[in-house]
Amino acid sequence: MLPNLTLSKVMDNNLRIVKGFTYTEPEKQFAEKLQTTFIGNSKPIPFAEATANIKPFSVSTEAGGASSDVGDVSWTVPTAGIITATFVPGSSGHSWQNVAAAGTSIGAKGMMVAAKTIALSAYDLFKNPELVKKANTELTDKRGTDFKYDAMLGNRKPALDYRK
Repeated sequence: MLPNLTLSKVMDNNLRIVKGFTYTEPEKQFAEKLQTTFIGNSKPIPFAEATANIKPFSVSTEAGGASSDVGDVSWTVPTAGIITATFVPGSSGHSWQNVAAAGTSIGAKGMMVAAKTIALSAYDLFKNPELVKKANTELTDKRGTDFKYDAMLGNRKPALDYRK
């Protein structure tokens, strides 16, 4: 992943404009029931951490515990990302609890925070071409002017032809 500081700052600024969201009483009740099913989590994380607290701005270049195709994309075009809570605080990744919350208004509210942030960021880029130029210059500076993208697979045929 080659994060772009220029785009990341634009998104962070817009996330602070959008802010978080609050749980309704029925959402709180649902979330509390889900939290009782968490294994090894004796102290539930307060809902405010998912709905109101926006962490201080930071950009990490360290590899995380997950993979994403956006890593390859980030070496060819300026890239930034955002993470919002669409599940109950303390849920394990890829758990049934995440699926349960994501399909409710809790998930929809978190998704809307991300969607509004991304939309405002796109608007900023459309109205200010200098930001786009700055992001592209940053990308070129980070990867070098002689950079050429080569997919790790190279030009070989796919190992599996699922159409047969």
